[in-house]
Amino acid sequence: MMEEVEKLCDRLELASLQCLNETLTSCTKEVGKAALEKQIEEINEQIRKEKEEAEAHMRQASKNTEKSAGGGGNGSKNWSEDDLQLLIKAVNLFPAGTNSRWEVIANYMNIHSSSGVKRTAKDVIGKAKSLQKLDPHQKDDINKKAFDKFKKEHGVVPQADNAAPSERFEGPYTDFTPWTTEEQKLLEQALKTYPVNTPERWEKIAEAVPGRTKKDCMKRYKELVEMVKAKKAAQEQVLNASRAKK
Repeated sequence: MMEEVEKLCDRLELASLQCLNETLTSCTKEVGKAALEKQIEEINEQIRKEKEEAEAHMRQASKNTEKSAGGGGNGSKNWSEDDLQLLIKAVNLFPAGTNSRWEVIANYMNIHSSSGVKRTAKDVIGKAKSLQKLDPHQKDDINKKAFDKFKKEHGVVPQADNAAPSERFEGPYTDFTPWTTEEQKLLEQALKTYPVNTPERWEKIAEAVPGRTKKDCMKRYKELVEMVKAKKAAQEQVLNASRAKK
């Protein structure tokens, strides 16, 4: 039940977690198990409802997009390769079940996009749905264009295969295959197993994640750190906006 417990830790407020902890420590094993299962059931039901709401939003946004296909404002045009890449990253960063998911994604894009175009939740829902309809080759083309632009802007020069990986993650030639859930779990466990002061830490971590190199693991670790920071910043903006409305 570890995945369910992690879900509880991520979703519950501090007071609710403390209350649940008191129940688990003060009651019998059977009562504690029943309380835990009830809490998990409530969280799963909440996630289910949020997914249904998100799907309803997407359907409504799709209808609105179809109605305004002829005119279109800033939200329905001017999607550069960089913005498309940023949207794909945000959708993966804030998966289904995230509170106010599409508002958070829109905020994330408005913070990090260099285009100057302000996106709304409806804008990103509509574009995300249209991207889902693309075939794999078109999606790969979007990723390739964004990476080619990055290389051009930063003057990236191809490095030899035997070049030592940089601690600053400057080497661009790593595996761009998306990380699976299993690989992610192995990486997280390896990070705990081999703390910062471990000799040849990243070599050992890479050995614990089959199919991934030292560069892959280092790059993924940096991405996760940046994602956590970005997620907190985006969610704080949504919370502040909600409080302001109240």
